[in-house]
Parts: sequence; structure tokens; C-alpha cells
Amino acid sequence: MLNFLEGVRVLDFTQFLAGPYCTMVLGDLGAEVIKVERPRVGEVYRTYGPKFIKGESSSFLSVNRNKKSIVIDLKDARGIEIVKRLVAETDVLVENFKSGTMDRLGLGYEELEQINPALIYCSISGFGSTGPYRDRGGFDLIVQGMSGLMSMTGEADGPPVKVGTPISDMGGAAFGTIGILAALIERAKSGKGQYIDASLLDASLAWTTLPIGNYLADGEIPGRLGSASPQNAPYQAFATSNGHLTIGTGNQRLWETLCKIMGLEELIHDERFPDNAARVRNQKELAALLEEKFKERTTEYWIEVLNDAGIPTGPIYNMEEALNDPHVRARGVLWEVDHPRAGKVTVMGLPIKFSAASGDAPQAPPLLGEHTKAVLHRAGYTKEEIEQFYSDEIVG
Repeated sequence: MLNFLEGVRVLDFTQFLAGPYCTMVLGDLGAEVIKVERPRVGEVYRTYGPKFIKGESSSFLSVNRNKKSIVIDLKDARGIEIVKRLVAETDVLVENFKSGTMDRLGLGYEELEQINPALIYCSISGFGSTGPYRDRGGFDLIVQGMSGLMSMTGEADGPPVKVGTPISDMGGAAFGTIGILAALIERAKSGKGQYIDASLLDASLAWTTLPIGNYLADGEIPGRLGSASPQNAPYQAFATSNGHLTIGTGNQRLWETLCKIMGLEELIHDERFPDNAARVRNQKELAALLEEKFKERTTEYWIEVLNDAGIPTGPIYNMEEALNDPHVRARGVLWEVDHPRAGKVTVMGLPIKFSAASGDAPQAPPLLGEHTKAVLHRAGYTKEEIEQFYSDEIVG
């Protein structure tokens, strides 16, 4: 846990992946993140299977470290009043309910801005708060399809395929986080908060910047190319004698070096492959010639000789192999947290390294309602008031 955002208080009304990942990053950077959850069951990911560690959902553990948990019944008017009191001392509010939900609860930006004009309010949703689809639910899979990502993913003669990780959710989280950090900088100058509207669809379209640029250039609709590239060749996966590898030749020098190493010097002068544009046009024929040669040797052999020659190449790992790669280990991408129920749990850490920063060990994802009393006490509620809230099941 770093200290860049020390003193920044975040009120977190998020569930599933996009919103919680956004607020987890803020927590990793030092913000105090107070996660508001439903009575008894908490947010959806707490009970989300199929994977559990000693009864704790691996999904929840993956995206909720460095947070505090409070339980408030938002269906009770007194619960809403508790939230409004907390908002008065909050810097950032993040929510990823279906568009319009917070407004119906009386917790929309326009109302909360009246309580705290410096509030930065970030909504992360499938389609955003404007446009004809604003009221639709938008899961990652739906958005991957609608953004064009799936139309470009998969083999040319196969069906559209989603990316193997929820990249649309992660994109919404990433751009929501960027927006919040930018708004904090702006607030430091103006003293004013603002509303941030981040959507999974917008983020997914942003991931396709290059294909969109190509389409806008000439109107040609990008298709599926498997692991190949519409802009560079050879730039794809190839089979070897014992597996697969990936390779990329980003310029003419690398292409010619590759031909020499593979004993295919004749391809340098082949009229089908004189430059990158020609190789892209004829990449099927080129791939067949290269793969025939790659299959003569092992993945390990090719990776060693190609990397020694400065040609970018690498293996295709499964998850276990990726996490055990010595470089990945050296980068310290995995963090360990000590959870009161699940024990020591290893999670993916913050994928950023800072030269001038230090921090405490990350805090484990909170138990449901673990910090309710402490947060309410700090907000000015008396012991008697807090006990009454518990008795009435407004908090937990």
C-alpha cells in the first residue's frame, strides 16, 4: 500500500469487477477506501463461485484488498441519511450500479454535490449515463461483442471469440481510475469536484484505436486473423516441434535477420515479401513457409537463438507457467495478504513500479461489515445511536 493518495477518502458503492478494481487501485495508491455493502450478504462477489479459499470467494479476494467494509441498508431512509453524512467528509465516490440506480436512491451526483461541492463522483457502467443504451445492463461479454473486439478475435475461419479475460471490465476500471486521478489534480487547483462518466463500451472502443484508425482510413472492416496482425508480418504465433512460440519483426532489419537465422535467405529477395506491406498482403503464404521451418526445432531452441539475435520472441504460457517465469517473479507482481479466514492469500498486485515510493504491506480484503462501527463513530454518531442502528438492522 503506497502513500500517494494518503488523506483521500473514497466511498465505494461497487460490485463485480470494474468498480471494485478501480477502487482497489485507489486503495493500493494510499486512499482510504470505505466499501458500502448490503446487509447480510454483502456485494455479489462475496458469494461468487466457483472458486473459494476456505469459504472466501477468490473473485472477491482478487479485487478488494486495501478497503474497509461497512454495511448500510440503502432501502431504509435512515441508511440514506448515514451515507449523506459520510459524503460530507468524502473526496471520491465510485459506483457501478445500473445507470440511474443511485439517482433513484437519492444518492445521485446532483444531490450529493449540494452536500459536498468538492466531491468527485465516478460512475462506471456498461454504456454510460447518456445515449439510447444508458438503461441497459452491460456485462463484459456483451460489450466485447458490441465494441467490435470479438469480431477481430479468433481464427479467420472460426466464430467470433471473446478475449480470455474480462478486458472490457478492466478497461472501464482503468479509465475510471484515470478520470478520478485527473479530477483530483484539477480539484487541487480549482477546489471543485465533478462527475466522471466511464463506460465499458467506451473503454473497449478505446482498446481498438488502431483497428478503428485503419477502418476510418479506407472503410475496410477488420476481420479475424487468429494471432496474426493486420499491420505487421511476420507477427504471430507459430508451431514448433514441441509446442508454440510468438514472434514479431517490427522492421526490415529484423525481418532479414530472421531469414538468415532460419536459413531462409531466399525469402529476403522473394517478390512476395520485399517489405512489410507486401508481407502483410501475403502473410498466409509467408506463415506457411516459416512454420515449416519452425517445426524442425523446439520452442526452447528458437527462443534462445532468436532472442540472442535481438528478435522479439517468447513462449505461449499457461497461467502456471506465466506466474513461475523467473522474470515475472523478479518483477514482484504477486502480493501476499493475511486474511483472517482464508489465511495467507496470494493475489495479483499493482502493475506499476515507482522509484520514489514506499508503503506498508497490503491489507487483506475486509470481512463484511468489519469497519462499520469505526466509520460511524468517526462520522460523529454516538455509541447509543450506533447500537440502535444495529438493533434496527440498518447497519451491520
